[in-house]
Amino acid sequence: MNMNKTSFNDIGFLSSEYLTNPALQQISSSDCYKICENLNRAAQTVLNHIVIHPDDRKEVYAMLYFQRMLSHYQAALILARRGMVHQVEIILRSLLETLFDLAAFHHHHEFFDVLILGDSNERLAFLKALREQQETLDTYSDEEIEELEKIIASSEDVDRHDFKVFIKADLAGMLNEYRTLYALLSESTHSTVHSLEADLIINPTTDAIEGIKAYDIKTDGIHSLLMSTANYMLIGLNMILQIVPSIKDKADIEILNNKIQDEWLNVVAAVSHR
Repeated sequence: MNMNKTSFNDIGFLSSEYLTNPALQQISSSDCYKICENLNRAAQTVLNHIVIHPDDRKEVYAMLYFQRMLSHYQAALILARRGMVHQVEIILRSLLETLFDLAAFHHHHEFFDVLILGDSNERLAFLKALREQQETLDTYSDEEIEELEKIIASSEDVDRHDFKVFIKADLAGMLNEYRTLYALLSESTHSTVHSLEADLIINPTTDAIEGIKAYDIKTDGIHSLLMSTANYMLIGLNMILQIVPSIKDKADIEILNNKIQDEWLNVVAAVSHR
């Protein structure tokens, strides 16, 4: 066996072929990717210059969530450059979960107190209040109401993990993202049958399986995924700037925001004209 072989066919995504592959070079040289890199640089600069007050628990935990979001974002860019589309989807789902927490803490200080500082009784009371609100708000699905009631009925000792993702997404004002994009990304994360079937070659006439798509570099949809990731990273960045308002040069962030929205329109237009 030749241990010096480094092509994709030899060692898969560990190959350095992404440095010379034309399709991947097109990704890394695109305006979309460059904007994502600029956002990363801005977010890293904020991370490096944030002044945290250790006695302010909300600041401390906001910093922890922002730092984790940024590492997810950087991982997504690395994976995108190698054409690892499904893995970018998995990372984007993780980034969204982190953002749900950060945004929920930002919009509901009492939720932060209950989840991070509170005890079991306080968490149970908070969940009961959420259930009562649904009598008038009616924002949860029947399945979500059933899940919430099950937690309330069976949890003598309410732990942090009892606050399901849909609850955090709701408190974050991102329930729509949870039910749409997050649910779609969960198929890749959990390797559902539906997700795996995307790699089948199906005869459109007979519906017969003709083969399996080659385990290979993929680039379809990567720009849309990158812009989604950048958009949510930007939301997290803007929140940390509000929670920890000591950071200067916010004008640069606003310029980036405009560029990201403009590039979003370009990506959407390109997809719709295929």
